[in-house]
Amino acid sequence: MRSYAVMLNPGHNRVYFEASRRLALIELSAVSRGLSFKINNPRDEIIGGAAYLVFETETAPCESDLIILTRLSFSYAVFERKNFFGEDALVPLNADGKYFLDEGISRMLKYSGKTNELFTRMMHNLALGNLECESPSPDEFRVLDPLCGKGTTVFDCVSLGVNAYGIEKDEKLAHEGFVFLKKFLETAKIKHETHIEKCGGADAEGNKFSAQRRRVSIKKDGRTVEAEIISGDARNANTFYRKNYFDMIIGDLPYGIQHGADDKNKSKGRSITRNASGLLNEALPEWSKVLKKGGTIALAWNLFLIPRSEMENILIAHGFKLPEEDLYKQIPHRVDQAIERDVIVGCK
Repeated sequence: MRSYAVMLNPGHNRVYFEASRRLALIELSAVSRGLSFKINNPRDEIIGGAAYLVFETETAPCESDLIILTRLSFSYAVFERKNFFGEDALVPLNADGKYFLDEGISRMLKYSGKTNELFTRMMHNLALGNLECESPSPDEFRVLDPLCGKGTTVFDCVSLGVNAYGIEKDEKLAHEGFVFLKKFLETAKIKHETHIEKCGGADAEGNKFSAQRRRVSIKKDGRTVEAEIISGDARNANTFYRKNYFDMIIGDLPYGIQHGADDKNKSKGRSITRNASGLLNEALPEWSKVLKKGGTIALAWNLFLIPRSEMENILIAHGFKLPEEDLYKQIPHRVDQAIERDVIVGCK
């Protein structure tokens, strides 16, 4: 039996505090189906004063396994654990994450209300571990963040070589995210093309709307990866994209800030609300249309505003199947005094 240890990213503790090791175990379990080996006895240990996630396997990990382990949100370094002359030793493995762009891109742009990039990666992996649709080629795999802000999810996905698309109601945030990515690529001298166009249509109530689509096509290592941010309403996703377009949807719901319609739309029944359940009930039918059968959705929200049972009922009512494992109910963690954050995963 071989033993391995994944050193936890020091930043992980700052994001999740005492919940960090528990969440690391959940994330590892979620992606384990993509590994070529079975993980035995996963646990957290303190080795030499540092926190590790430790497990045993029957066989050595292959290159694709090491890519998965390296891309875990909590992963800082991967070691094989051996015994030399009666002493415990950690032998570092050449674990290359095979990143398409510098993985630090999602950390660079700072702004109020930004979702932490480590948490974003964790949601990505939770969704990835529950996919039931046939996995397409990397060039055809697509992720949507319908509440993308300046694009943390978009940037993180692109760093992994995944086509990523975002919708953001605030025109200023969408513009700043686009400008940041463009300048990043120009500074790094990475070949790319940009495209900006107006798009629009009619919402579910027949009200006409317009939006702006900002796309960057990034060309590197013989591949083209798309990044896009639309300044528009998330409830119009089915107008912006064709049916069955996305493999995954990742979203960080508002934690009690105003979200939804502006004053102009209050009279049309789309009022501003601190509770995201109203937004979900309006948006999920549209999000479901653009998600492939067997595709997954991962949503984070504030438990102080919506109980988990209500979130589960909303997703089930809109045709999503929830994982049966109890570990997905062990994700809640305190962010601050006003936010107890949870994540729900569903499969279409």
